[in-house]
Amino acid sequence: MNTKKRIIAGILGGRVDRIPVWLPVVGVTVSMMEQARAPWPEAHWDPELMAKLAAMPWELTELPAVTVPFCLSLEAEALGCEIDRGTLNRTPSVKKPAFDTPDAFDIPENLLDTGRIPAVLRALEILSEQIGDDIPINAKVTGGFTIAGHVFGVSRFISWIKTDPEYAHQAVERSSEVTRELIGAFEMHGADVISISDPTSSGDLLSGEQYREFVLPYHRKIAGATKKPSVLHICGNTKDLLGHIRETGFDAYSFEEKVDVLTAKKLLGDDISLIGNIAPVATMLSGTPDTVTADAVSAMQNGIDILSSGCTLSPLTPLENIRALSRAPERYRVPKEPEELLREFVRGLAAGVEP
Repeated sequence: MNTKKRIIAGILGGRVDRIPVWLPVVGVTVSMMEQARAPWPEAHWDPELMAKLAAMPWELTELPAVTVPFCLSLEAEALGCEIDRGTLNRTPSVKKPAFDTPDAFDIPENLLDTGRIPAVLRALEILSEQIGDDIPINAKVTGGFTIAGHVFGVSRFISWIKTDPEYAHQAVERSSEVTRELIGAFEMHGADVISISDPTSSGDLLSGEQYREFVLPYHRKIAGATKKPSVLHICGNTKDLLGHIRETGFDAYSFEEKVDVLTAKKLLGDDISLIGNIAPVATMLSGTPDTVTADAVSAMQNGIDILSSGCTLSPLTPLENIRALSRAPERYRVPKEPEELLREFVRGLAAGVEP
């Protein structure tokens, strides 16, 4: 089984010869920028530099992960938010919201020609042509809940959940239209996988019931709009959201170390593949190759379907730690023999994981 087929099979819950390693999040570093001569912030705007940098995890560390764009502000910029361009080791971010109320929310008719979106579309074409036969090209789209926080201001938007629920629904509905339009464009320009990052919908900000009311209906629509394998990524502690995330319709769920793999396995079952959950700071940034390997083997033993950093890598992450992550599946054999399967089954029962 080649690398691309293995990753796609892992996302879709199919048979694999070994656990895939892959990132649905951004995995480029300053070292990669230097070797590619494709630094931030220029690589956020130049499609040639963007494609060159996006391929560096694969070329330099054998990590089969290529993701564009590199930040969460692509949609916000196209919608009129004021943007901080970022630095060599910091991604662009929203400086000023674009709208005060949902009534004022205006989606440009030429959205796909606005801001950096044309650069991302061209970068996807380049990557698809150059390495699309070897590894899946991943297009990262910001979820509607997070876009709403950008265009209205997070504090104002979150306050509407209690003070004006109808405003909150209108804001997420309009923002999710942007997400769905970009998904279609990204798929047409070469994306093999669509990853939806929606960090503002985290359990750190929302209860399970608030997620069910204000996020789940729109995540279902987004999942339904994808024609390619789809991944949902939400940062933070999402344990209380997992029962609802199970109903979104996404093929896979990417999560941080704040949720342990066995708990995620128990609450999500086999309805959605699990991607994660190696700590991006404590392990990937601050650890050693040995600690990366140890954490990775533990995640695989506990039932992770695709091994990944739990969130975007720090731009200062050492290359040797990324190489250790890419090679970790070699240290773990997927159970195939009856006695191996029995041991996994008994261990799962002991941990409370339903078969």
